[in-house]
Formats: sequence, C-alpha cells, structure tokens
Amino acid sequence: MDHQFAVLSDPADVPAPPEPDRLRISGCSVVIHFAHRLTDGLDFSQIFEAGGLRTIDDDRSYNTKVRTGSGLVYSALFDCGPLPAALARVVGSSHADGLRQAVVSLGGEYVVTALPIILSMPGPITQETSAVELTTPLTTDTLLRFVSLLGAPDTSRILAEQSASAFARAVGIEQSDIEETWAVEGAVAIQVWNLDGTRGRVSTSMYAGIDESALYAWEISALLSYATDHLLEDGLWLRRSPRSVFGLVRTGMAFFDDHMVFVNSDCCLEMAHLPAWLRGRSQFRLSAYGYDSSSIFVWTVGILRRIVCYDLSTRYRSVLADLAIRDEISPTEQSLLTRRRVQRAALLDRCDGFREKLIESRNRRLDEWAERERPTEQVVATLNRDMEKCETVSLSLLRVREDREKNRRDSLIAMMGIVLAVVQIPDFVDQVAGWLDSRRWGLLGVSASLILLPLAVLLRVRRRRVQ
Repeated sequence: MDHQFAVLSDPADVPAPPEPDRLRISGCSVVIHFAHRLTDGLDFSQIFEAGGLRTIDDDRSYNTKVRTGSGLVYSALFDCGPLPAALARVVGSSHADGLRQAVVSLGGEYVVTALPIILSMPGPITQETSAVELTTPLTTDTLLRFVSLLGAPDTSRILAEQSASAFARAVGIEQSDIEETWAVEGAVAIQVWNLDGTRGRVSTSMYAGIDESALYAWEISALLSYATDHLLEDGLWLRRSPRSVFGLVRTGMAFFDDHMVFVNSDCCLEMAHLPAWLRGRSQFRLSAYGYDSSSIFVWTVGILRRIVCYDLSTRYRSVLADLAIRDEISPTEQSLLTRRRVQRAALLDRCDGFREKLIESRNRRLDEWAERERPTEQVVATLNRDMEKCETVSLSLLRVREDREKNRRDSLIAMMGIVLAVVQIPDFVDQVAGWLDSRRWGLLGVSASLILLPLAVLLRVRRRRVQ
C-alpha cells in the first residue's frame, strides 16, 4: 500500500506567502544525532548486554514495530548534561531541564545517539518529562533560529562532548574507548505536535493532513530548508518562489489523515496536533523517546545505516592506500583484517536488511523514501568491492612474506649443510694440526674459508631478518 499523497498538484496550487507569525507552535520536538565510533575490537552489542542501559520494554514502544532478530538496540533515555544557555535564550525560555539522549546501534563499533529536545508551553508534557518550557508559542522564524544554532560549530561541539561523555558513563566504558565522535549533518528530525498558539485554529481539531499541509506549505518548506543559511534571516523564506515551495511540499506521507510526514535529504518533519486526541500512548512516547512519531524512529535507524556505510567506506579506502605501499604483511595483521571484514560484512547485512524487519508497510515505504533522498546503495557497492580488494591484497602481501621466509629458510639450510659437511670430515682436527706443523698455509686458508664464510653469510641473513 502506498502511503504517499499529493499535497500540491501544481506550483499554481501554492498559496500566497503568509504573515511570518501565522503558524505558532506550542509544542514540538527537535531531534539531533551524534555518531560515535568505538575503538577496534569493541562491539557495542556486548557492551550493552553488560552495561547499565536498558531498552524500553513496553507494548507502546517502537520495538513492537520491528521483527525479532533485527539486532537493533534502542535504549531508554538517559541524562546528557545541561542545555546550552544560548539555546534557551533563542526561544525565550526561563526554565530548561537537562538534556537526555538514547543510544541506537546495530552492533559493531558504531553507535548513534539520538538527542531529542522538547520545546513546549507549560502543561502535562513539561510536568512529566524533561523539556524546555516556552513563555510564548514559537513562530517559524524562532524555530528556524533554534535549529540553526543547534548546528552552529560551537554549540555542536559542546553537545557532541556532552553526548560522548554521557554515553561512555552510561555504558561503563572509558571515554578513550570512543575513538571518534561527530555531529551528523543533515540529520535533524522535527515533530510539530501542538498548534494551540496558531490564530483561528480550534484546539480540539485534529491536524487536517493534506489540507492543512497545503495551507502551511510556506512554513513547512522553511523548516525542511533549515540547512540553507540565507533563508534563516529576515524572513527570507517568505521570498522564495512558489516553485521552490512546491518542490518541497508537493508530496507527503500519512497513514491516517491526522498528520503528515515530509522527508528530504536533510530533514524528517512531521506535522500533527496531539492535544486534539492526546492518548496515553502519545504521552508515553513523548516521555520515553522525546517524540511521538514512528517516522522519526525509522529515520534515526536510517541515519545509523548511513553512518556505518559512509565511515567504513572512508576507512577501507585508507586501508587500501596503506596496503598499496606495503611490500609484505604479517600473518597476525592479515588475520585481523580478515576477522574485521567478516564482522563488518555481518554489520552491513544487518543495516541492509533492517527495512525488511519493519512490520508496517508505511514504515518500510518511508525508509525507501528517505533512502532515495540520500542513497547509500552506490556507497555500499563500492565498500563491498574495497573490502574484497583489501582481502585480496592482504593475502598477496602475506604470500610475498611467506615466499621470502621460505627463501631465507632454504638459504639457512643450505649454509648449515655446508658447515656441517666441513666440520664433520673425519680426522679434520688432526689434519689441521699437521698442516700447522708443516706450515702449509694455503691449505689452512682454504679450510678456514670453507668454515668462516658460510658462518658470516648466516650471520648476515640473521641480521636482515631481525631488521
């Protein structure tokens, strides 16, 4: 079943630019992501089983949307340090709880931390979970500035350090066990879930899917374009062409006509209005995950898949470059390369096969949609070729080393044979004594050469082997 629907059929369907503060948001979740690569030899699946983190064990969790055997770990939220003051100032908040994050992994050395920030007017949500309390509903411009600041280098660095430190502490590893941490660009998810502040909108009315998405096409296109700097200042998002708006909002995805999901290469955006029908499940998910959107859950796993594929591709290109200048490789090193290749091939299989582990067709369709926006198929194909090349080249280098070792052994055996043949001549010692008495220096010199020269060659070969 296809869950994608046409929101706008033609650029002429795009409404006129609205007032900049028409859409006012009383509650939303902004989810950012950080990638962590553990040091070689560490497998997060084993660390998680032995660590202090837990999964969300509840029939309202997103784990119920995934078949068993996927290998996915999605932990419960845990503390992640304070919210930077600059972020609270942007949204005019005087009260901000500490941040929380969850770890997401399919095993191996890769982990993604999903850090949801709930922005909400005071109410049930702010009483039950960590949130940034708003004093007034957000305009589109204010939310854009907030998301932009999240990606600013200084803010991103602070949050990445907090994420890595909290992650290491939560799973009981040293921070040095995390080889690298970086903010994932183009990985923001936004769920707008309370539109109470919007003028002329009845709080008890559910979000009218296609109709309201068409009505708020300008605002939706602006949020999807948060990564475009020049649209964020002075309301310039209102000055783009209707064709640009149409290109971003022409198609959305939904299961029921009470929300709409939009995906591009940088963002997963869900528009909804939960207060109209706020159920216990939504309240639970906002508290347990920081968002009530299976689309964002699927989007997050897609980010993990992208991180694994792109980072492994970069690393294997580096390995190939290193092997290209080597003239041999040790058996231990070659064995390690083979073991790592087998482990990483299994991880890639879990990444590639995760879509089929999703139970609902709408979630599989959304993952396909997200994959089309930022495809990894070519990257995976190149990565598989590079992994095979590494295996072939490393085996060739190992054979070169083995051939050299064999030649050295053969030389040593030959030299030893010569020496033994000389020193085991019967009555050789008595013969030397006779030559000394009769001063037959020529014979003595030849005999000494037969013994000392092979020994010198043996010593030289030995020194080269040590070097």
